[in-house]
Amino acid sequence: MAAVCSVNAQLCEGSLGDPIVNIDFGSGTATHGSPLGSDITSYSWTTADFPQDGYYTIESTTNTPNTWWTTTDHTGGGYMMVVNASFSITDYFYKKTVTGLCPNTTYEFAVWIMNLLRSADNSLPNITLTIEQQDGTILNSYNTGDIPLQSSAVWKQYGFYFTTPADIETVVIRMRNNKVGAAPGNDIALDDITFRPCGPTVTTAVEDESNATLTVCENETVNYTLQGTVSSGYTNPMYQWQTSTDEGSTWIDIPGATAIDYTFTVSSTPGTYMYRLAVADEGNIDSAACRIVSEIITIEVLETPVVLTGETVQEFCTTQQPTVSDLEVNGSAVWYDSLEGGNQLMETASLVSGMTYYAAQETVNGCESDERLGITVTIFPPTLTVNDVYDIFCDDLNDGVETINITNYEAELATCADCVFSYFTSLEGAENASLDSQISSPEAYELTSEDETIYVRIDSSDKCYQIAQLNLQLQSTPETPLEETMVLCEDAILTLDAGSGFYDYLWSTGETTSSIMVSEIGTYSVTVTQDLGDIFCSLTLDIDVVLGNAPTIDNIVIDDWSDSQNTITVNLTDSNIGNYEYSIDGFIFQDSNVFTDLPSGEYMVYVQEKNGCGNASEVVYLLYYRKFFTPNGDTYNDTWSIEFTDEEPTLTTKIYDRYGKLLTHLGADDAWDGTFNGCMMPSNDYWFVVTRANGKTHTGHFTLKR
Repeated sequence: MAAVCSVNAQLCEGSLGDPIVNIDFGSGTATHGSPLGSDITSYSWTTADFPQDGYYTIESTTNTPNTWWTTTDHTGGGYMMVVNASFSITDYFYKKTVTGLCPNTTYEFAVWIMNLLRSADNSLPNITLTIEQQDGTILNSYNTGDIPLQSSAVWKQYGFYFTTPADIETVVIRMRNNKVGAAPGNDIALDDITFRPCGPTVTTAVEDESNATLTVCENETVNYTLQGTVSSGYTNPMYQWQTSTDEGSTWIDIPGATAIDYTFTVSSTPGTYMYRLAVADEGNIDSAACRIVSEIITIEVLETPVVLTGETVQEFCTTQQPTVSDLEVNGSAVWYDSLEGGNQLMETASLVSGMTYYAAQETVNGCESDERLGITVTIFPPTLTVNDVYDIFCDDLNDGVETINITNYEAELATCADCVFSYFTSLEGAENASLDSQISSPEAYELTSEDETIYVRIDSSDKCYQIAQLNLQLQSTPETPLEETMVLCEDAILTLDAGSGFYDYLWSTGETTSSIMVSEIGTYSVTVTQDLGDIFCSLTLDIDVVLGNAPTIDNIVIDDWSDSQNTITVNLTDSNIGNYEYSIDGFIFQDSNVFTDLPSGEYMVYVQEKNGCGNASEVVYLLYYRKFFTPNGDTYNDTWSIEFTDEEPTLTTKIYDRYGKLLTHLGADDAWDGTFNGCMMPSNDYWFVVTRANGKTHTGHFTLKR
């Protein structure tokens, strides 16, 4: 669909009359229309969709998508003139003689033009529009300037106004293209060439009304005064009010309505009535070619609605708290307290038992039926007996939630086969049947708190509803101090104690005491029952009894020789089957058997079974040596030795000079004083090899300083 707009036009600034000329090139089912006369155009006619330069066609749509915009005529549904400019400028490409004009009258001449080219135009269209007398005298002209390319198919209106001389009723339209054709270039479409009388501005209004469109009900007597206003411009303006009953297709002069204001009684026949004011200078009012007209005032006369239908006796329940809006009729109603006249009732007004209410049919525009339907109201109390229900549940898993089917209580709540039960979390929600608080899945309701109240709305077939309460309580099941896994120490007896204070006990061994003693591993179970007054809640717990024994240390692996980055790893024998924890100070225990980042020195390693099945301990030494010593007789660092060797009496150390010469051989408790064969060794680095009781060796070096 093409866009439309008016640009660069010297169009009428006042009011216009009906078009006395409207050249739209006709319409038809064929793609192409008939050729124009040779007196109308100097171009040659063709039926080609894309005329060559110097040719034109009459067609309903353009069909050259790669070069031209694809478009219909200006208004759609008709033909347009499509022109491909000649390679030489001609005197005109369109000329038309127009007759029947009024002398001394101003007219607006306008035409709709489209530049058809999409993306390239080597010669932009440039059109001169001329109105001239038959002898060639120019009355007025207008030049469009270059008509530019557009980003889409756009119709643009160009035009101007002119005044006919005193003795002129016939003029000639001439359109001249000031540019030559090109490839591509200067291709246009032309449509809707109009002549319309142009004059002062005419405005109209309805007295005491702000709208130009009014509605009146059938058989309603309404008088309106239509008021007109005309700006300056006519010497002696004359007036004629007109009416149309066919949506403005034809207009009829209203006899006698020749004043600037017009008062009348609106017709009582349903339909749409349009009114406008035609104005012309004295002597021209009887000619449609001379008159200008106002905007349209529309009065719609609406049909009177038929009388409403519905049950003349309607019953309600007191629990409904019925209002006028609850009355049922077939249509849109206005309610009154009387068959005729009376007071109009609000829809929120409460109904009164025994009173008759009267409904008039109302349309969306406010017209009412002549007759009213009477409805007598009876309001009665509910007859259904409902009961509040209380129940209690055990929380079987002690997880704070139990899924239940609350519809199972309907028979206890009310004895009613055709009632509808709805469940809500609040009383207000039940009263108003609010979806926000309605329980959507009552068959799988999750009870989560110790005390919950569910409000059950029970709607019966007599329009009554009642609210019953479903009070539910969730009780925790018994809890025992027993654990699911317990340890029986080797050669010992284990007491399984389910705790005191329960109603009864039943062990898998058949015993009914609160505790039993077992001496064998295996799975035992106990069921404890608690008396909660209204309900007994039970818990059955399976206890897996496993064997545990005292720890036996197999070996302790140490990674030492550093100042503070040593490691102790405690390994137990394969016969250990308990749950153990480890410590190196007897106070802080850990599950891991590895201790890291330890300084050198003496440690007592502790291992204990977590369930009290025994413990073990062992002393560990992390060896260390100083990185230098100073044998100068001051009693400080005068000798060098391996430290913390108390637990390794067979440990030996060999010391070498830098050339690999053995200087001394030390036992576990020996120290080197820095001499060889009684001679003091010089300051230097010395190397050593330590051989431990397990055969492992460690090498290193240290410095002797003097």
